[in-house]
Amino acid sequence: MGEIEVLYIKKNDGKELDIDYFDIRNELLMYMFQGFLNQSRKKLPKYSSLYIIFYENLTEEEKKRIRIENGETREYYFKETNINELKSKNDLDFLIETLKTLQEGVIDSKFNEFLSDDELKSFEAYVLEKNFIYVQNIDKRSNKTKTTKAALKAELTSVNLNLILEIMDLRSRAIVYNKCVFELPPSIVSPSKSRLNPISLYGYELYWENDNTIDIIINTAGDRLRTKIYRKSDGSFLSKQQRIKM
Repeated sequence: MGEIEVLYIKKNDGKELDIDYFDIRNELLMYMFQGFLNQSRKKLPKYSSLYIIFYENLTEEEKKRIRIENGETREYYFKETNINELKSKNDLDFLIETLKTLQEGVIDSKFNEFLSDDELKSFEAYVLEKNFIYVQNIDKRSNKTKTTKAALKAELTSVNLNLILEIMDLRSRAIVYNKCVFELPPSIVSPSKSRLNPISLYGYELYWENDNTIDIIINTAGDRLRTKIYRKSDGSFLSKQQRIKM
């Protein structure tokens, strides 16, 4: 699978080139792009890389040096911009500008042999519709009587990572509980070995204590977040939540 990275290059006071390889907000966009490729069954050229590079005041000689020092077999797309201004944008504007540049870079590279302009427009529509939110299923469990199903989902935004518990009544297909139960820092996110599961949250799993009680087991802390669901006589539901030590 091909590799795409977003980099920032700026001259320091000594006129040397500082390369910043990381901005947590771009991780979200890269995950969504990878998910889009998987959904559309697209495979980029194996062992190939595309570097999207935002820069200020680089000469052609300096660009050549960057290519040599980072590998001439890689492809590079340079985008001149005011980096401080770009990074100071609000999250949505920052991501939209990075998305546009990512599309330009793909079109300008050999990757365009594998992704058409229409497909890139589909990706743009996909991330704008999702508002740059990446959702991954962590665990699913039905209770013993198969009347209720719980799903644990991770929702990654450019600001944080939310852990969401969704509980469905299987008879009526109604969602009886759908709430964020944890807010986690984006730093907990790291690429896993599976291309389909970029969010590493293996410390969390579901367990039905009984037909009305679902626990989120937090293996890293040795705790459980217990959610009890009660059906009222009128068919509606009540929920109660508590954190318990194992």
